[in-house]
Amino acid sequence: MKRPDAMRPPSLRRAWLFVPGNDADRHALALQSGADAVIADLEEMTAPGDRVPARARIVALLRDTRRLGLIGAVRINKLEHDGHADLHGIMAGAPHAVFLPHSETAAQMVALDAALSEHESAHGLEHGSTEIVPTIESAKGLVCLGAMLAASARIRCCMLAVEDLAANLGARRTPGAAELLHARGRFLIECVAAGCIPIDLPCTYRARDILAADLDLSTQLGFPSKCVVFVEHVAAVNASLTPSAQALADARDCVDRYARQDAATPEDRWIDAPTRNNAMRLIERHGALTAYAVDAVDAVDAVDAVDAVDAVDAVDGAGDASPAGPGV
Repeated sequence: MKRPDAMRPPSLRRAWLFVPGNDADRHALALQSGADAVIADLEEMTAPGDRVPARARIVALLRDTRRLGLIGAVRINKLEHDGHADLHGIMAGAPHAVFLPHSETAAQMVALDAALSEHESAHGLEHGSTEIVPTIESAKGLVCLGAMLAASARIRCCMLAVEDLAANLGARRTPGAAELLHARGRFLIECVAAGCIPIDLPCTYRARDILAADLDLSTQLGFPSKCVVFVEHVAAVNASLTPSAQALADARDCVDRYARQDAATPEDRWIDAPTRNNAMRLIERHGALTAYAVDAVDAVDAVDAVDAVDAVDAVDGAGDASPAGPGV
């Protein structure tokens, strides 16, 4: 029996938390972190000699993410390196998404799409159910992004990396990340034009004040999602992308006052169109998050019902082999 699956839609996936592929303790922390998506990394965060045991751990992690209603994903190596072996080892866990590092060409997307199709067929998974998330880590990847995003229907989200990108550009890193502002803007524009959800680069500075400033810039630019590499950053990322009750009340008041103002409204009470538009977008996002939460609860109830039916079926199937209990 196929279990109901209320997968969080791409536009509502807030924090994407990366964890090493072979670290069970970090996996456990990630599952409890509040992140909407957990990405086990087989590339930078896993040494080549640890990849075989890591793949087995990742299959278990993916099953846990699905049980908890989270997005479970894996960053594999490039196909021409260990990528095919990675897929062979992790597809039994039915990942929601596979991240491809150093994405630079449409041909890479086509090749990964074909490889995923083979593994989906081998594991009895629905064709096309595994998303591809290109990871942009170079100038070439950024300027070729439009062609890449059009190369596969599996691509619904795309991620901008930070340290490898900065190194490729020769940029001197600073806490304010002004050196990457143009890259972030272009990345977001390319994704939006292609109908793809842009995942902003992670804040690789640990300090809370630097993270807060980075999140302010990220949301100002328009990013609905963000990569995370420190588990303690998850709560702040989620909060920045989730309207609070007070923010919602203020937004509704703003829209109401905008509708009632006229030429006689004094300047200190005037609501400008950009302010009203910001409020409308906040209200819309709150509505989308609320609707998803309701659907997710319904899906959990449906899963519980399926579990109950499965349990009854198991008892019925074992009835002839078991002694009768009280009242039978």
